[in-house]
Amino acid sequence: MTALYIIFGIIAFIIILLMCPIRIKLVYDDKLKLRIGYLFLNFNVLPQNKDNKSDDTESVKSKNNPEHEENEKKSSDSSENKSRDDNGKVEKNDSKQKKNPILEFKDKYGFGGIFDLVKKLLDILTDIPKKLAKHLVIKMLDVKLLVVGEDSADTAIKYGYACSVIYPAVSLLENNLKIKKHNEEIVAGFLAESTAAEFTLYACIKPWFILATGISAFVKFVTAIAKMM
Repeated sequence: MTALYIIFGIIAFIIILLMCPIRIKLVYDDKLKLRIGYLFLNFNVLPQNKDNKSDDTESVKSKNNPEHEENEKKSSDSSENKSRDDNGKVEKNDSKQKKNPILEFKDKYGFGGIFDLVKKLLDILTDIPKKLAKHLVIKMLDVKLLVVGEDSADTAIKYGYACSVIYPAVSLLENNLKIKKHNEEIVAGFLAESTAAEFTLYACIKPWFILATGISAFVKFVTAIAKMM
């Protein structure tokens, strides 16, 4: 009985993890910022961390170091000597390598079969975002735009153009996605100096839907291959 309790506990824990939403925060305020969170974990996708840049600069400095160049030469010389000594072994291993599966598929079904397979794969891949969009919940969508033109007339024209683009786009998203709250503020800045824009998006999606979509796409691709075989 204890084993069953442990198994049921593990299954329940996995289900809870799959039902906990993935949080997405997208903000534009002079810079594009993307943050993804899950449970107590938060990952800053954009902008990239400065630690990566520091690592890159250290690698560049090490490459410019003469001691580093000498070590690279020694390692390259040793690798060349090993390759000279193991020529026979390499040739034997190359002879044992299997043929490319793509070439085997081409030889069996021709280019027409490859094109049909690629077409079905593209259909499956394009269907994935549509399915995920149905389960994506936008909790907050906030758009703020200050339109400034060269003069008052140009400002009025650009303001009208911005309204004709943003409001229909938000209504289209509202009809196709689950948006709980949204706010749009478009202002004509007749007395302002430059155009300014702010964008904030809070969204979430459950990992269960991502996993189910991935499994269904994989099953469709496998069945498509099986039908062609």
